[in-house]
Amino acid sequence: MDSDKPSRGPQNLSQWLLGLPWRRVVTGLVVVAALVAFVWRVASVLPPFIIALFAAALLDPVVCRMEGRGVPRQRAVGAIFVLFFAAVTLAGILLVPAVVRQTSDLVTNLPQYGESASQYFSSQSRRADEWYRGNEKTLRAMGMMESPSAYLSGQAGPISDMLRAYLSSINGAVSAAFSQILWIAIIPLSLFWFLLEFQKIKAALLRYVPASNRPKAARMTDEVVGIFGQYVRGLAKVCLLYGLAATVLFGVLQLRYGLFLGVSAGVLYAVPYVGPVLAVIGAACVATVMQKGVGFVVLTVVLFLVVHFAFDYGVTPRVVGGSVGLHPLVNIFALMAGATAFGVWGMLLAVPVAASILRIVDVLYPSLLRPDDGDLGAVGNVQTAA
Repeated sequence: MDSDKPSRGPQNLSQWLLGLPWRRVVTGLVVVAALVAFVWRVASVLPPFIIALFAAALLDPVVCRMEGRGVPRQRAVGAIFVLFFAAVTLAGILLVPAVVRQTSDLVTNLPQYGESASQYFSSQSRRADEWYRGNEKTLRAMGMMESPSAYLSGQAGPISDMLRAYLSSINGAVSAAFSQILWIAIIPLSLFWFLLEFQKIKAALLRYVPASNRPKAARMTDEVVGIFGQYVRGLAKVCLLYGLAATVLFGVLQLRYGLFLGVSAGVLYAVPYVGPVLAVIGAACVATVMQKGVGFVVLTVVLFLVVHFAFDYGVTPRVVGGSVGLHPLVNIFALMAGATAFGVWGMLLAVPVAASILRIVDVLYPSLLRPDDGDLGAVGNVQTAA
């Protein structure tokens, strides 16, 4: 009986290796190597096309819904582009000139504001020193061995280096953004053609998946695209509302450069944790250079934090949180892991990527995330019996 079974020795292994379709294997390896080398070579020109493909994946469900209502795909894509450019044009007419004007004024007066801030902090430091001398014995007993001015003088170097590095990073980011001005033409044009051909591209990619697994692969693709689409659309709504609320607040406070600060706050809110901190610091700095006193600075910061926490715990969870369905602990871990691995882009994409991974695991291995009802019933019975 055992002698009839095929041998698993070296001779059988060599026969199996010789039986492989070597021409196809070698051809496939050569094609893959050539493709990787080509992508590596042209990697610098790929980002605008990747952005356009990503945007097409987000907008494709909208186009499909319009097709379901009898609108031809070409007309649906054209209508989306007309609405998009109308919105951009309206924003450019109403918003951009004022923001640019305030930004230019801020950059022009920055040296003057720096001098004013230095004088303000010097006067506050002298007042703090007078208070320190009046309570020196008590403060020394509490461990404060040096005056506020001496302490700030010792910290001036590190703070100055930190501010210099921060301003340098902003300057580098702005320069990099202006260096990619050609993307403004490439991305919309690529997006238009990707939207027209998205379903064909999707079908072509699915052909590389075995026929038995294509329905599952199509389902995973649709769910991942749905997660990213819902997350990005929800985040865009929240950022718009956040920027509008900040702009109204700064207008009520009559804070200088309120429109610029409000728009910046809305954009920065997309970067978890780091963005709001930068927005608060910016508002506090502008409130300080206006020299209306410490009370005005504290009022500005406190009211801005109230708005921020109202969004963090009220608006954002309702608009964005429901679109991904992540547990708060998983959400925080994903944000920290994304920031550690990929910086700002990692923080931006960490939540939808983590939700997509969980959704893929749920499709491939449903028993891991959704135990069978029978198992849960058995556990309940055991606990009841105990």
